[in-house]
Order: sequence, then structure tokens, then C-alpha cells
Amino acid sequence: MVVAADGIHSAVRRALFPDHPGPVYSGFTTWRLVIPVPGVGFASHETWGRGRIWGTHPLKDGRVYAYAAAVTPAAGHAADERAELLHRYGDWHDPIPAVLAAARPEDVLRHDVHHIAEPLPAYHRGRVALLGDAAHAMPPNLGQGGNQAVEDAVVLAHHNQDLAAYTAARLPRTTAIARQAVKVARLNLMSNRAGIAVRDAAILALSKAGPALFLRGFDGIADWRPPQPPYASRRTQVGERYER
Repeated sequence: MVVAADGIHSAVRRALFPDHPGPVYSGFTTWRLVIPVPGVGFASHETWGRGRIWGTHPLKDGRVYAYAAAVTPAAGHAADERAELLHRYGDWHDPIPAVLAAARPEDVLRHDVHHIAEPLPAYHRGRVALLGDAAHAMPPNLGQGGNQAVEDAVVLAHHNQDLAAYTAARLPRTTAIARQAVKVARLNLMSNRAGIAVRDAAILALSKAGPALFLRGFDGIADWRPPQPPYASRRTQVGERYER
């Protein structure tokens, strides 16, 4: 068996399904940086603006992880991405200006976001199995890209002798989660003022109703259970040669 976990631009996927259109631009770009603490105390937060997002999270090692996303045309790049962030977010609330002031241009990574909009017909062909982004790349807004790859690995280990069962177990779930991630990305990065007003009012109402109601959108994602046993196995008899 060959396991192809070669990412969103998978060469193996293209070879197995040459007629599939492949990944498409998700409509936004992202910036990420990890820097020393800029000397101000703060809690983890994520702020949604008009077609823009900023998030900042302290790390256990004393550094800060920050990320931003903005609706932009594809393949755009600035000569100085830190200056680009200052232009877009420098007037936002604390600690965002302090984080940007502590960053160097070389600290900032920028990448356009892509996803597989059209599901594959299967996650295998013959004895070749696709796993993770090679099979179902999705926007990062649900935090499920890596999680779904881990689930793929567990299910593939269980069905390593029956790849059709692997596809049957994984394709419907990952397709549904990928579509939900696209919807959340659109919600996060709305640019229409009327739509933003409705979105913000709904989120405020949900937050006042209690965390349980607010998190109900993760039902069906977080309650996944692995197959039992989680991997295919059999006992060998004394003197028997067993090749997996």
C-alpha cells in the first residue's frame, strides 16, 4: 500500500484523478508570525473586522503567536509584509500595535489560502490511499485540517486491507467538515456592512445564551470516535510468517 500525504498540491492526487480541478483560491491571504512577548500582558483573542481578522495567542515558552487574514486578490505580495500589516492593522486595538512593533520584516510569513472545493470521487485508487490535505484540503477557520488528517490516519490503519471502506468512512465526513470550514471563513471575513451587523448581533446573542449553545456548531466534529479496534491486527501462530 502507498499512502500519499503530499499536501494540497499533491502530485499523487493529480496522477490518480487527472480530471479533478484541484485546489482553488479561498479568497483570502494570511500572515503568521512568532515573536518574543512585546512587553504587554494580554489574553488570547481573535478580532473580526470588515474582511479582516487578527488573532494573538501567548505561547508557553514566553513567545507570542499572531496571525492575520484579509480578503485580497490572489498572489499579492508586499516588499515588506510587516509594513503591510502595519498598514492594515496598525490602528487596531491593543496589543496588536505592540505585537507589530516588536516584529521584524523577516518574522512575517504570508501565504494565500487554497482549498479543494470539489470533493474527490474517492480517497483511494487500487492500493494507493490519499490522506490529509492531499485528499480534502480546507480553509483553516475551523482548525480541522490537521485534525482530519489524524482521523484519516487512524481510519486508514483500521482499514488498511480495504481501502474502499476507508473512502466510505472518511469521504462523507471530511466533505461535510470542509464545506463547513468554507462557510465559517466566509462568515469570519465578511465585507458587507449589513451582513456584518447581522453576524455580530447573532454572535452576541449566542454568547449571552451560554457557551454550550455557542459551541453547538462543533457537534458532529468533536464527538468523533475512532473505529474499534483502532488498527487492523491479527495474531500469528507459532512458526507462522505474517507479512502486513
